[in-house]
Amino acid sequence: MASGRQARDADGLRRLSGWQVQWRVVDALVYRELRTRVSDVKGGFLGVLIQPLGLVAIWVIFLTAINVNRGGSLNVVLFLGSGIILFTIFSQIVNRSITAMEANEALLFYKPVKPIDTVIARTISETGLYTCCLLVICVGTWIVLDHVYMSNLGLFFVTILLAACIGFSTGLIFMTVSHLMPAFKQGAFWVPRILWFLSGVPFRYWIFPPWTRVFFVWNPLMHIIELNRKSMSDDYFTPDANLEYAVICAVALLTVSLWIYYNNERKLLTL
Repeated sequence: MASGRQARDADGLRRLSGWQVQWRVVDALVYRELRTRVSDVKGGFLGVLIQPLGLVAIWVIFLTAINVNRGGSLNVVLFLGSGIILFTIFSQIVNRSITAMEANEALLFYKPVKPIDTVIARTISETGLYTCCLLVICVGTWIVLDHVYMSNLGLFFVTILLAACIGFSTGLIFMTVSHLMPAFKQGAFWVPRILWFLSGVPFRYWIFPPWTRVFFVWNPLMHIIELNRKSMSDDYFTPDANLEYAVICAVALLTVSLWIYYNNERKLLTL
């Protein structure tokens, strides 16, 4: 009975196209990631939200105390929530992608499951979780202030997707390289930490001396975060943020990451 069912399942799988098989694999991996991610934290889904919400609260108190210029009327909670959550989407995808193969090592025994599927699944799960967190911050702020901050809903979600795309591309490169060169893994975890301040998460870059500007404007994450803030308020002043630059960087990085992965997929499966 069981062998007959397995034969039918295998026959049905063979009739599916490559994209349909990958979609089913990714769908199953996303479900597994979300269940594991939520169950590993006390409080479940709410527990996942506590860390970024707590970080936003700490920075709100600090920036309110020193009265930092935010370049417009954008509420301090939305200002920090945007920066912290979008950067967290990027950093969580990168950090969790590096260990994606180890966490799903048993599943890679099955031929339909590829290393890239594990990165895609973690990208989807982290993006979904932290997008919910950002929406909670936005809705909560609007309810408390009795005022809706949102001038461009399309740009709001586009910037989230761009942050996820850059995180996926960087994570895929880091996963591939760290498996080919294990010593690289230790340094890879430091990259998001260095980019924290260079992305303008807690402060506007213009509060620093003019000669430091070049260290910020090259970073597509800075453009993405600034544009996300701009999507919430028309009068938010952001002179250097450029959507076209962010899209070009995201597409270029995605292309490079897929090329690196494609040329090393067999090595990853045989290590």
